[in-house]
Amino acid sequence: MDLERLAVRARLRSPWESVDLGIALARRQWGSLFLVWLLPAALVFAGSATFLWESPGLASLLLWWLKPVYDRLPLFISSRALFGEKVGAGAALRQFFAQNRRDWFAWLSWRRLSATRSFDMPVTLLEQNSGAARSRRVAVLHRKHAGTATWLTLTLVHLEMILALAVVALVYLFIPEQVQIDWLPFLSSGELWLQWGLNGIYLLVMAAVAPFYVVGGFALYIGRRIELEGWDIEIQFRQLRERSRRTRRGVAHGPVAAQLLLLCALGLAGALHGSPARAEAGTTPEEARETVDGILVGEDFHRMETVERWRLKDFEWKADAFPEWMINFIERLERLLADDGDDAKDGPGFGPLIGGLIELLLWTGAIGLLLYLLWRYREPLRQSLQLRRREKPGHTPPETLFGLDVRRSSLPDDVCAEVLRLWAAGDRRNSLGLLYRATLSHLIERYQFEFGDHLTESECAQQVQMRRQRGADDEQQPVSGALGDFVQQLTGVWQQLAYAHRAPATERVENLCDCWREVFADDR
Repeated sequence: MDLERLAVRARLRSPWESVDLGIALARRQWGSLFLVWLLPAALVFAGSATFLWESPGLASLLLWWLKPVYDRLPLFISSRALFGEKVGAGAALRQFFAQNRRDWFAWLSWRRLSATRSFDMPVTLLEQNSGAARSRRVAVLHRKHAGTATWLTLTLVHLEMILALAVVALVYLFIPEQVQIDWLPFLSSGELWLQWGLNGIYLLVMAAVAPFYVVGGFALYIGRRIELEGWDIEIQFRQLRERSRRTRRGVAHGPVAAQLLLLCALGLAGALHGSPARAEAGTTPEEARETVDGILVGEDFHRMETVERWRLKDFEWKADAFPEWMINFIERLERLLADDGDDAKDGPGFGPLIGGLIELLLWTGAIGLLLYLLWRYREPLRQSLQLRRREKPGHTPPETLFGLDVRRSSLPDDVCAEVLRLWAAGDRRNSLGLLYRATLSHLIERYQFEFGDHLTESECAQQVQMRRQRGADDEQQPVSGALGDFVQQLTGVWQQLAYAHRAPATERVENLCDCWREVFADDR
């Protein structure tokens, strides 16, 4: 993930400002997004018209239910366009099955009615998260912006309805006035061709609105990641680094006479202002403490702020007081369930119907509770029944991460010796970079971590910590406490050097090399 290629300005935005950015991006490439959404949906429409011609309502429900399948290609195109990579409609369509391979069943079953689908879909498609990792990630994202994602869904659902009615009204306006049609019998006739025509109109409306829904939720997701991961700060650091490099190159190639003149000026200024500097440097600790105490007792450190918010009042509930409507409802229900007297002469009444509904609700609740318990305690059940978990498909390890070559073949035989040699030679970035990429390479090969370009250095370290917390309960090789602490320390030191240009002390690098030898003692 190269932030320098970001096509929009990385800054903190409000939730609705992020949605507005997504709408603008969707308008820019609406044609290709509309096409890649419509073509798979049109194939489903054609297939349902062939096999479900007598059931247009069921076909319409199937077409609507498969929306999460169609949404992935517009998200794929917009995610690439955000980082300056143009993907055509044809290339995106060739990625249809690859993009729908992960978590397709979940999105077509228990997640299908999620009101935050456009906000959550990038976690599956872009971050490649599933299972517990996805749940934790979604929980972090939903601490903010989840309400906006829900309102985005509700707004565009109503927009689809309004546009569908508008298209029907447009068709009506094109009918000549001389054609007299009795509309009520015509619409209530239930002709199959009429219902399929309405299905086709609804398909076009969904395809027209879908790019704004998908890209709006994606922009909301990007805004949340900028807030969580500080993309704007990281980009500023990189710009400062480049500016500093250009400045150093300009000074290095500048005229020698100008440099000598600058040194003379600085020396003269030091000679003229030497006495005040010495007087200021001679401040005693007691005087400094008094100055600090004076600042602390000032008004700037004793500001008070009043915050007002809404809260519920404290109501007094009486146990023996029931609302009048509840009493009337219970009495009416009792009369409906009565099975004697005059009601028995007129027929069975509503008693059997209500009893059947209650029985249906009870059975539905019992089955739902059973399914929840089976899902909630699936791991203990699997272990008690000695069932083997289905192996995941093979994961191709990456060759580069964060611009670093993490292939095992690119590492020297003695990593720590080469690190210390480069450090002693003054090549600090390549020295610490070798230690960091060697660590990533060993984590990927030995511990089967599935790092990807969508992750940051901090997120890779978080995955190591999560594996460490799970311990022996996970089928993958557990991470020891020493390895988890080492990865956290090395990540922090590497980020300080790579982005803030703050090199650690030599003793710190030697300690990291000693720790590396300990945690990877069997794998050197």
